[in-house]
Amino acid sequence: MPSLLFRLAFCALLLCPCTLRAQAVAWLWDEALLPAWSAPEAAILQRHILLTGDTARTRPRMRQPAMPAATRVTPVLHVEVSTVNPPQNIEASRAMIVQALLDAVAVGTSGWVQLDMEAKPSQREFYRSLVRQLRAALPPHIKLSVTALAWWCRSPAWLDGLAADEVVPMFFRMGRDSAGMRAIVEQSPATLHASCRAGSAGFSPQEPFAPQVAARYHKTYWFDRHAWKRAGADLSPLSRSTP
Repeated sequence: MPSLLFRLAFCALLLCPCTLRAQAVAWLWDEALLPAWSAPEAAILQRHILLTGDTARTRPRMRQPAMPAATRVTPVLHVEVSTVNPPQNIEASRAMIVQALLDAVAVGTSGWVQLDMEAKPSQREFYRSLVRQLRAALPPHIKLSVTALAWWCRSPAWLDGLAADEVVPMFFRMGRDSAGMRAIVEQSPATLHASCRAGSAGFSPQEPFAPQVAARYHKTYWFDRHAWKRAGADLSPLSRSTP
């Protein structure tokens, strides 16, 4: 039987704040700087694809941010589906998206790659089959992360059985549903889809929640509308998530 001293030490290790602290990762879009708190890992936009009308436009990131060689890079593919001029044949973009994600893997060093794509309800089946195809196309050692609109967390049809290794609900820029979704996230998180409760989540320092909200998640991603260029950007958002 373990000694009392051993058991006490083991319990102390389990309760140590350092073992429970969430990992915070900065999203770096074009022109964004790397904040010091995100030096261990950063999620960096590598390519933007715009699906509009009968065209699919693509462009690489404008400029790579300066960062330590040891920083683990999670490359992000952003796919924008136009709501003003929706794609006439979204299926035609499938091969381009798959190849762009595979190309992004080549610049990653974290073991992850992320798809950031919004989709309307009419595009849900395409989105789910695309994620399944992406997971199958990726090497087994590369994990697939996908962002999710906050309201998807209330619809099992979006997230049940989704073939991703990580779902990142974005609890910011929630539009007309913002007040209602914030109330759910803060006060009744158990009503959210299981994929949106404790694994990973996306936040913004411009739309802060109470600290205990981000503390529920093992990994948090942070998007700053000022590209981490303003004073205080080097202060971890986990330490300033106040109502």
